Amino acid sequence: MGPVAHVNIDLVENASSTPLDEYTALNAGAGLIDRTDVGRLVIRGEDALDLLDRLSTNELAALEVGSGTATVLTTNKGRIVDLLIVHREEDRLVVFTSQGNQTRVAEWIDFYTFVEDVEVEDRTGETAMLSVSGPGSASLLDELTDGQATLLGVLERMNVDIAGVQSEVYRSDFLGSTSYDIVVEAADKDSLSALLIEKGAVAVGANTIEAVRVERGIPAFGNELTEDYNPHEANLVHHVSFSKGCYIGQEVIARLQTYKKVSKFLVGLRWDGDDPSEGSFLTHDGKRMGIVTSAARVPHTGANVGLGYVRKEFVADGQAVADESGNEVRIKALV
Repeated sequence: MGPVAHVNIDLVENASSTPLDEYTALNAGAGLIDRTDVGRLVIRGEDALDLLDRLSTNELAALEVGSGTATVLTTNKGRIVDLLIVHREEDRLVVFTSQGNQTRVAEWIDFYTFVEDVEVEDRTGETAMLSVSGPGSASLLDELTDGQATLLGVLERMNVDIAGVQSEVYRSDFLGSTSYDIVVEAADKDSLSALLIEKGAVAVGANTIEAVRVERGIPAFGNELTEDYNPHEANLVHHVSFSKGCYIGQEVIARLQTYKKVSKFLVGLRWDGDDPSEGSFLTHDGKRMGIVTSAARVPHTGANVGLGYVRKEFVADGQAVADESGNEVRIKALV
């Protein structure tokens, strides 16, 4: 599976690091990111897995204990409610939602729960989540877990003691490179953060993480992942099963696949100058053909990068379009 989009973050303060230091850590070392605002739900009950399977796009019924997968909650019109990461344990499911979206997801599940044995618990407020991302993250965590981090495959998990702190460690690769999410009790967050920095992780600020996310073409909730778009358009089709039974929105999503009716796709963008900003329209020959959903500047080059949706006929590497000021914007296909 590809990277997923839970990358809206809280800032981990580190006054000694520069944006270039942070960028280098994520690309060549280990960056520390506070992702405590990512929603964390625990779902219990005999019908929990079956219900979530009937509410989302991916095949969950065969999910093995100890493994996880990404799946999309969709409306009855096939639009995106959220991109979830679901981990199966012996007696429960652990579900990660997008930042601040856990209440809506819990309410969504409750709305479709009738006689099923399902109980949803929101653990977001009582826990914290620190993430270590970059090529050096595995070796850094190996030092703290007796070499266990390297043993984890993508979307596998383990319970481990890190310097006396009971931790749930999930390998998520959420930024497109090796990444681990460490969930601990809220009271242990500061001590764990200090330990990770002591071991060499570089605290990464919001602007740098946004630049890396956008540069790597990873969609985020609230920008690219909203009810304005469906999984086909957002390049999430690899999180859709076309062979399992019905789920909310399945008929629309299947029809789009069968009849090739997807009219726009998410693409990468690159341009000179300060425009366009998020929400700006893109044009070609004076006609509107797309919209910018994210914009950022890469620290070491000053390059302007973005994400946006454009009509399918413009999805080609190097395709030139224009922003609202007439400046040239180049498209990068993401699939």
